[in-house]
Amino acid sequence: MVPIAPVRRSLLACLAPLFLLGAFPAQAASTAWIGDDRAAVRLVTATDAADNGSPVEAGLEFRFGEGWHGAWRSPGDAGLAPTFDWSGSDGLVLESIAWPAPRRLTVGDLQTFVYEAGVVLPLRFTRRGDGAAHLRLRLVHAVCGEVCVPYRATLELALPAGPDRPSAEAGLIDAARARVPGPPEAAGFALVGQAREGPPNDRRLVLRVTSERRAFVAPDLFVEGLTGVVTAPPEIALADGGRAARLALSLPPDAADSALRITLVDGLRSAEVTLPATTGTGWGAWLAILATALLGGLVLNAMPCVLPVLSLKAFALTRAAGAQRGSVRAELLATAAGILASFLAIALALIAVKASGASVGWGIQFQAPWFLAGMALLTALFAASLFSWVTLGLPRPLAALGSLRGSGHLSEAFLTGAFATLLATPCSAPFVGSAVGFALTRGRFEILTVFAALGLGMALPFVLLALRPGWTRLLPRPGPWMIRLRSGFGLLLLGTTVWLLTVFAEVAGIPRAMGLVGILALLLGWLALSRRPRVPDRRRSLVTAALVLALVSVTVWPRSSGMTPVAQVGDGPWRAFAPEAIPALVAEGKVVVVDVTASWCLTCRINDVTTLDRAETLARLSAPDAVAMRADWTQADPAILAFLRRFGRFGIPLVAVYGPGLPRGEALPELLAPATLRDAIERAERESPDKITTDFSP
Repeated sequence: MVPIAPVRRSLLACLAPLFLLGAFPAQAASTAWIGDDRAAVRLVTATDAADNGSPVEAGLEFRFGEGWHGAWRSPGDAGLAPTFDWSGSDGLVLESIAWPAPRRLTVGDLQTFVYEAGVVLPLRFTRRGDGAAHLRLRLVHAVCGEVCVPYRATLELALPAGPDRPSAEAGLIDAARARVPGPPEAAGFALVGQAREGPPNDRRLVLRVTSERRAFVAPDLFVEGLTGVVTAPPEIALADGGRAARLALSLPPDAADSALRITLVDGLRSAEVTLPATTGTGWGAWLAILATALLGGLVLNAMPCVLPVLSLKAFALTRAAGAQRGSVRAELLATAAGILASFLAIALALIAVKASGASVGWGIQFQAPWFLAGMALLTALFAASLFSWVTLGLPRPLAALGSLRGSGHLSEAFLTGAFATLLATPCSAPFVGSAVGFALTRGRFEILTVFAALGLGMALPFVLLALRPGWTRLLPRPGPWMIRLRSGFGLLLLGTTVWLLTVFAEVAGIPRAMGLVGILALLLGWLALSRRPRVPDRRRSLVTAALVLALVSVTVWPRSSGMTPVAQVGDGPWRAFAPEAIPALVAEGKVVVVDVTASWCLTCRINDVTTLDRAETLARLSAPDAVAMRADWTQADPAILAFLRRFGRFGIPLVAVYGPGLPRGEALPELLAPATLRDAIERAERESPDKITTDFSP
């Protein structure tokens, strides 16, 4: 991390005498060149006059001789960044300075970030007052070759009042602004993962980026913090034919958790993104994170995501009613253990996926055909179990660990908890998003710890009942009614199977879904008929295994076209997701509402019913000053995952609102209310006093 230190300034002062150059005010679209054959500079404007109320576009053009180069805004290990003093200007106030992407220059052990041959820095000025305008710049800059030579220059340019017609230099300024790094999607990049790994004294920044248009050529990374710039080059690993890159570099302790401005350069393409400061990991912060995860897991019990498994939870509780206190406690703890084990299994799977370089997210397992097929099989088998067609239990090694009387019930309770967790995690919930977002940007220990806290939170009702088993006496006593209730719960689970099959059809295609439906129907029919005593157990097991193997073959059948996706162009006010178009729409004064959804996200369906599909919402989104975009994440999409990461989210639902008042967007809560969306749109409509610039304000 190298700040501009007094030592550097004193060294530069010794390199060469200071060249003092000036220019008389010019009444034109450009000043004269000021400098010599090593370095020269001039000030140009995009218009010949200054119109009242309109911003003025300008540019500061540098020209460097052969073998000489100028410095970027963060020069690196050597050099001097330009400094600007506009205090003598009249009628115009500087709004922003844009910096085209630099090039890394390595000389020995020194890493410098430079411009060679020349560069144009685009400028934007806000009009103040009426009448003619006058720009006066006192500039200090340096040019380096074998030695560094500092320069001072004063540039003055007068603009008369009048219509802002394009000048002869307008094209030069437009071309320079096109070379300024913008959002990743505008350059064809997608930031699909970012993490800071390791302790503060040995923290590493790891970025995972994909290239949508073409393979990476020679990617480089420039990282700026609050106190300077990280000069070391990144470690780069390319995959997927050069279309995926993993960039990693070490961060100094003072930048371990601070906000960072990242500039990614690959040939002529470049992008810039700001990574927010991360939460410190002291004891206080850790307690807050674990409390958030615990609360998130508890809230997950009340989310629409758990609707498919309410029957399992209800049956687990009703079965405990009237039983012996020790047996009740054992079964409830087994259910809690199943929940916790499932969360830890999910954490281990995410760690493995992350280590492989692939993207990770909350609920991404519902984008995998094999997972959906497996869940459809398990729901069908659980339903068959409730119909008394089959008995489910743990594998023998695990069942042996609980070899006490009633261990069959313990196995079923454990599987109930594990299975309920897997089905209850396709979408996010309040507090869950924050906890998962923190964990997935950290290392293995943080992921395991946070997911364990999530599991404990979801298991908490069962743990509390196990501690006070007497509370189960409030439930109805067991009796013949439980047989009918058991069958009713089985029908509910078959409804869950049907829902999973519809999601499977959207992800894997209708032909594969039809094959899966046929095999599940045969399996359930066989289990129902083969429960008769005259069917040998061996034959029953062999036929069941054959049907399950046939189901596995369906999941690897080549995919064909699926069903109509959740998000389709022309469905009311909704248009296709196009994140690269959002900045231009906001610049036109429009409000942009982005809904990220999926067919497997039940909370998304609740938001549709309560808010997004209401007549007043559709009317507002159909207005001329509004644009509604819907992103369908039913299947994996790196661009959508990168969009989620902008808001620190790793799961859905996500509804984000942009506008003149919210140029960077605002993510709304997972559970929407009409008033929440209406208030966000009103905030987005208002002109923001904080316009988007390239200034770094972490």
